[in-house]
Amino acid sequence: MSELSRRQASRSVFSEQEPQQIGKDGLSRTWITRGGNMAVCVSEVEAGAVLTWQDNPEEHMLIIPPRGAAMEVETGGESMLAEPDSLTILPPGSGRLIARDTGRIARIFSKAATDVMALAINSDAYADGAPELAPVDLWPEPIGGFRIRHYPLAQYIDPQGDRIQPRCFRSTNMMVNLFGHFFTRRGTTELSPHWHDDFEQASLCLDGAWIHHIRYNWGADLNTWLPDDHSVTPTPSVMVIPARAIHTSRDVGADGPESSLYDIFCPPRMDFASKPGFVRNEDEYPLPARGNDGEPKTGGTLLSWQKSG
Repeated sequence: MSELSRRQASRSVFSEQEPQQIGKDGLSRTWITRGGNMAVCVSEVEAGAVLTWQDNPEEHMLIIPPRGAAMEVETGGESMLAEPDSLTILPPGSGRLIARDTGRIARIFSKAATDVMALAINSDAYADGAPELAPVDLWPEPIGGFRIRHYPLAQYIDPQGDRIQPRCFRSTNMMVNLFGHFFTRRGTTELSPHWHDDFEQASLCLDGAWIHHIRYNWGADLNTWLPDDHSVTPTPSVMVIPARAIHTSRDVGADGPESSLYDIFCPPRMDFASKPGFVRNEDEYPLPARGNDGEPKTGGTLLSWQKSG
């Protein structure tokens, strides 16, 4: 593999770090970890905390976990209450969130939010701009134009369904796969190692403990090889898995305690978006135009010896 294939994963465990942002009122603390094309921001907020953004040129997302803090959302001339266990896509522009109570939230920004990207704890890791990643092209605007789009997540879970229930949503610039929370552990004979040729994956875990098994592809020079990583990652945490790194994630510990996993991709994955019914809001966001060969004009490449997410 080329030199570009050997970027190391970025692991952020928030209990081991100081927050990158503290609200002026002391009511919020935010940890920021970036990839080449996105930043994941996790905030602990108290009632009355205010989080703002200015002139963001693209959409971004707000995730409120089941035990998170309800947030008043004000942006684009609209306002609404985003309650726990929900995903909200926010339009370009400026706005603010006001915490109704105490809890945790997560936000995802694209690299167009340069102010957020610059604050990331691992910003130095991307001084080269991540040239190994596919170019970022915005997908078509949503039907009906940009506005707040809110999705209560409980309605997308079957209580009697399989252990693994993906809930995939996308916008013009990113995609999230919010798995239903786990209460039983995945067996060690049921793993799904794979790699992405030209895009990264950020895995956000807010509950439980995880092992993100990572193996880096070897190049011709033994001196550049990186060791496998099988370390246990506590939560809340985020792991940014680089392009071409072989990986699979496993929640560990006793059955019963809750375990959560949210996978994040920027730009959206064409392989997921092309599967009818897989993306839950596909009726709101058109797919990109196709070229003369019938293939989409944008989207990263998945390489794997198993069909996997």
